[in-house]
Amino acid sequence: MSKRLWVRITLVLLCILLLTGGMLASAQAQKPVIGLVVKTMIGDPFQVNIANFGEARGKGLGAKVETYGARGHAAIEEQVSIVESLIARKVDAIVLVATDSKGLAPAVNKSMKAGIPVILVDSGVEGAEYVTIIQTDNIKGAALAAKYAALLLNGKGRVAQIEGQPGHETAQLRVEGFHGEIAKYPGIKLVSSITGNWSTPGAVAATEAILEAHPDVDLIFASSDMMGVGVAEVLRREGRKDVFLVTFDGIEEGTDLILQGKSCGDVAQNAKVMGERSVEIAMEIIRGEKKPTDYPKFIDSGTMLVHPWNVNWFRKELLGLTK
Repeated sequence: MSKRLWVRITLVLLCILLLTGGMLASAQAQKPVIGLVVKTMIGDPFQVNIANFGEARGKGLGAKVETYGARGHAAIEEQVSIVESLIARKVDAIVLVATDSKGLAPAVNKSMKAGIPVILVDSGVEGAEYVTIIQTDNIKGAALAAKYAALLLNGKGRVAQIEGQPGHETAQLRVEGFHGEIAKYPGIKLVSSITGNWSTPGAVAATEAILEAHPDVDLIFASSDMMGVGVAEVLRREGRKDVFLVTFDGIEEGTDLILQGKSCGDVAQNAKVMGERSVEIAMEIIRGEKKPTDYPKFIDSGTMLVHPWNVNWFRKELLGLTK
């Protein structure tokens, strides 16, 4: 083979490599980008679950899902900045778990006005335009916790609630649901309802305050599993085996409490539905398969009561845990 022919073949191969490389780069550049903004990835396994399910579903659909979270549930301005940054980058869609029911409204409206659809998950945003919200019916779920509490107490006793972060729609709805349902039982008195700020340390402080003010409390309802961990720790430390505990979320930590005999039950949300369906809707809009107006404003992701008799099934089938 002549030197000239070798040179020609080499040049052809280089051209092919450059073309295919350019095609790959172009394909990657055209991959839809979805910004998935959760409340925080720090100390909140439920938010992490939403993110993980969303990322996995996006990968399966050919999208690039970028996950962001603020430093904590109270970092409202930080989450606003994250959304503003995504708008400036002109991402294709935003999935948002809002840290505040009012503070995120301007950013959400700005995104929608810019043609970037916003799908809300878990928490609503008042005064905002958005495609839809996929969330637990928190009033219904908290009412379920109250009904279970009434059964545990045989309709008589003193109960307390540890609430989530003030200003969060989710926290407000869980208060509304629990308070409204427990009021239907004349033999049960709600002696306290104070915030634990969605955190384990916050719940520790709240539980200590409740036990000091109401040592005769019979049951505590923690509005999240991670707060339930704090309640359980205080009850263990104080030797209060007489106080029932019920939690809300359905994450591994909450079901651990049931297996350990520290909790009587857990109202479970469905992070899988929230994470996966939000990304699916984003992709349907991006691909032009549906319009934002084609979706209902509310999509119930579902709830169920996890208790000692079904906790192992729930952990295996819905959390993917084998232990």
